[in-house]
Amino acid sequence: MNTTTDTRTVAVDAIQTARQRTIRNGLFAVLVGLVGGFGLVFSMLGGISLSPLPVFFQLDFPGTPAGWKAVHLGMLMNGLMAIIIGLAMRRFALTPRKAACVSWGTIIAVWGNFAFYFFGLFAHNHGLTLGGNRTGPGNFAGALAFAPALLGAVTLFIAIFILAFSPFRSSSTQGD
Repeated sequence: MNTTTDTRTVAVDAIQTARQRTIRNGLFAVLVGLVGGFGLVFSMLGGISLSPLPVFFQLDFPGTPAGWKAVHLGMLMNGLMAIIIGLAMRRFALTPRKAACVSWGTIIAVWGNFAFYFFGLFAHNHGLTLGGNRTGPGNFAGALAFAPALLGAVTLFIAIFILAFSPFRSSSTQGD
């Protein structure tokens, strides 16, 4: 092989790795969303039920049903978003650096949103700001919810911007 072929192979491998990393994180996010569904059910029931078995453990489950619904549905949607972005990346002419930016920007957004949903369960201000707001005073959980979500919002805007302004690949290179 010559140097040009080696460089192209390394670039294609890096782009494929970025796509796979994004899809894999999307799948893990879907799993977290499915587990969050148990949190939703247990918070609605006020304990852990092993239905249809007649077993019920009374438990003051943290958070509200609305908060667990956000964890459940939010992570399912974030997982799907990451999977779709990972699959769509193959249709764009991306450099390895741009592919990495799209991948990591999406992944940071997915897990930043998880932090927002999860820590928001324990935040008096719902994690909407670092300090207090009309929903309640600020606390440490609110900061743990807000900061990663803000970072994720910024990185996702960058990732989407990169994709939106990247050219589509020619049909002859779609098989890579």
